Amino acid sequence: MRRILSEVALGNIPPDTVITNGTAFNVFTGEFIKNQSIWIKDGRIAYVGPDPHPHGDNQTQVIDAEEMVLLPGLIEGHTHLSRSGIEEYVKYVIPSGVTTVVMETIDVGMIAGKKGIEYFVKGLEDQPIRFYYTVPPLCSLLPSEEINAPQNEEFLSFLKDPKCLGVGEIYWGNIFLKEKQGERVKGLASMALKLGKMVEGHTAGASGKKLQAYTHFGVSSDHEPITEEEVMERLRLGYWVMIREGSIRKELSGIKGIFDKKIDFRRMALTTDGMDPQSFIEEGYLDASLKTALQLGLSPERAYQMVTINVAEHFHLDHLLGSLSPGRVADILAIPSAKEYSPQWVMREGKVIFRNGRTLTEPKKVFFPESMFHTINILPSKFSSNHIALVGPTGSLAKEGKVRAMELVTELVTKEVIIDLTLSGESKDVMMALAIDRVGGGGAFMGFLKGFGLERGAYGTTMSWDTIDMFVVGCDFHSMETVIERLKEIGGGGVYAIGKEIISEFPAPLCGFYSQKPMEILNSEVKKLEESLKKNGVKLGKPVLTIDTLGTPAIPHLRITHNGYVNLKDRRVLPLKV
Repeated sequence: MRRILSEVALGNIPPDTVITNGTAFNVFTGEFIKNQSIWIKDGRIAYVGPDPHPHGDNQTQVIDAEEMVLLPGLIEGHTHLSRSGIEEYVKYVIPSGVTTVVMETIDVGMIAGKKGIEYFVKGLEDQPIRFYYTVPPLCSLLPSEEINAPQNEEFLSFLKDPKCLGVGEIYWGNIFLKEKQGERVKGLASMALKLGKMVEGHTAGASGKKLQAYTHFGVSSDHEPITEEEVMERLRLGYWVMIREGSIRKELSGIKGIFDKKIDFRRMALTTDGMDPQSFIEEGYLDASLKTALQLGLSPERAYQMVTINVAEHFHLDHLLGSLSPGRVADILAIPSAKEYSPQWVMREGKVIFRNGRTLTEPKKVFFPESMFHTINILPSKFSSNHIALVGPTGSLAKEGKVRAMELVTELVTKEVIIDLTLSGESKDVMMALAIDRVGGGGAFMGFLKGFGLERGAYGTTMSWDTIDMFVVGCDFHSMETVIERLKEIGGGGVYAIGKEIISEFPAPLCGFYSQKPMEILNSEVKKLEESLKKNGVKLGKPVLTIDTLGTPAIPHLRITHNGYVNLKDRRVLPLKV
């Protein structure tokens, strides 16, 4: 290959494709260089420079770039498959100009273990865009949530795969846990490093000595900084810092002042951390993140480096990706001008896959076994008989005694509060919160949630982060039973019911997380679900996301599992009664 490309560059062998009359962005120098041509052979770049007329033949395809700006294909360095199937995700990523994606595999691993990860990774192969992936550390609040986590030795086959770049985000609190839960993730990180792979970080809430202690385990990136101070602290420690601008969090406006500093930004990247169906339909993907960066005043040179060469260098892929230079794969896109990010055409390995608003290729069909569509295993007796004492004769909340509750501080952050149910003021906006082991059918815990705002009925989800639990929050137990039964019937997702009536639902039968319907339908279903919750008292922006995150160790402070409340700081399991 090297010899052939060298001969093409010398003009001794004709290229397959020549792109002429473009302004090429050089990621190494930050220059936009006019009147450039790119010669391509066998999907690789052979030459970039001013000569538009190589010694070609009649078989050489010539593309006139019409003075547009030519960029390397964008690289999404950290993302999750959010609610949709792989095929729909690919369809909506192609027009964004992203040609390479580094995909997390947490959700499917949490529910379906090693076999689930294998099928998921198989589905990423041979798609119109290029996928790499990370293996999931499967960090939960308690060991009982990690029952499907493979033994570290079982990850070897993944870590030896060239498409596996390392271990996905390890929550900093979990790596310091004692006994098996902490030792498992420390061992996994060590195994990855010995094989020359990466360890991706998640440092929300860590600073100072804790952050530096965490860094010793080989963590080299982080997508959690939300302030300029946090960004600077991590850059000074040698981290690659990924700034999130997606459907979960939007951090660019909060840290934009960092770009006024006279520092080196080559270890900064831009990522989505995942886009839900509504964001895909209404905003876009990493293209929307780039547009926001440019609107906030970030220079085009810096912005484009953050989605190309910076990401490639972090993952040691810069010999293949991230630049328009000799020997790299011919992932190229054209935009009208440096300040107007709007892909007119997108090329992957020398083949145009998107042009003038039309996608020219179809995603590969993905297969999952039937067992991955049947992951809801709940025995009704596990929750009803054990918790009915909390409920009054009408199925509503019993108003007696002091209890511990989770109170929403923000849409995602919670804190512990003690409330006296006999006092009407304290019990205002308090509802039942039920966590049920939906994989092993092994237990349930009824707690309370304050601040969600729901005035009627119940909402439940199986799309819960970092846990095997189904969460159901409700004003009355009868509605909660309806929700549970419906989630079992549809294989998982999200359901809102009042009494026996299903008001709205989002079926997600693949592992209880994903739907394989078209993205437009997913968007409509999620919007209807959230609108029905808002019509019945919920004032949060994304109420579905709020309930999805009640059991994750990624967000402070009080969480809930089928074993009880969990204090995130020390992982103590706390009972309902005070």
